[in-house]
Amino acid sequence: MTAPAIELDGVQKRWGDFTLGPLMLAVPRGAIYALIGPNGAGKTTTLDLLMGMGEPDGGHIRMLGSELPRDEIEIKRRTAYVSPDTGYQAWSTVGRAIDFVRGFYPDWDDAHCARLLKEFGLKREEKISALSFGARTKLSLVMALSREAELLLLDEPTIGLDAGARHQLFAELLAFMQDEKRTILISSHQLTDVERFADHCAIIDKGKLLIAGRMDELVGRFSQVDVRLASDPAGLAGVRVLEREGDRARLLVDREAAQPLAAIDAEVINEVPMTLEELFLALVQK
Repeated sequence: MTAPAIELDGVQKRWGDFTLGPLMLAVPRGAIYALIGPNGAGKTTTLDLLMGMGEPDGGHIRMLGSELPRDEIEIKRRTAYVSPDTGYQAWSTVGRAIDFVRGFYPDWDDAHCARLLKEFGLKREEKISALSFGARTKLSLVMALSREAELLLLDEPTIGLDAGARHQLFAELLAFMQDEKRTILISSHQLTDVERFADHCAIIDKGKLLIAGRMDELVGRFSQVDVRLASDPAGLAGVRVLEREGDRARLLVDREAAQPLAAIDAEVINEVPMTLEELFLALVQK
């Protein structure tokens, strides 16, 4: 059996009043895995830990058959990372930044890099200080996708990109995944794009993992049900009240865990499937 591309085993990290975890999460090899959550949920902290930027206070991280922090150099050799915080201003121009970074990676593909620069509308002579935020994001993507990496970590890669650039990005990521040994872990607020693109998903909030699994199974597992109530649904397993006014309520129903609504004499008025965005909002609502 093939080991996961990423395995978090009870991983915890404390930052002041915030605690991430403990996280138990496995990202299968060959998967496009989405990590979603509201701002401050712990997505960037998780990705930073995967790139060796800080060590967990508890638990173990295994990536591509190796373990952090022991095998950090080997893991980084096989992993590419895109973050909105990445800056290349020290190298003045796009071309100088590329020439510096490419020297560290024997798997760098010059021809692919040149094509990506053209596709994303970047020129080697452009000054990095003059690039827009979206253009700097594109440069980070070029740096990551010009390599033959096995694992691609993307932290909010669509920030600053217009609709056309987002379309181009997802096309390039799908091309990257033509090699079935590769894996992508992506965090993004573009949930409509993520639902179409990713085949697995995990939702975290306040540092805790709420739910994880195959995208189609997660979205298909929940439904939104409008009911007329004869009694209080509080405490009914697998059911969460989203809205209520008088005897009318809108419920989030987990088909895997829910007790029959007949247990509270609920009259079902309407039941509809949920999109990923609707499920996300329902699970993280205050």
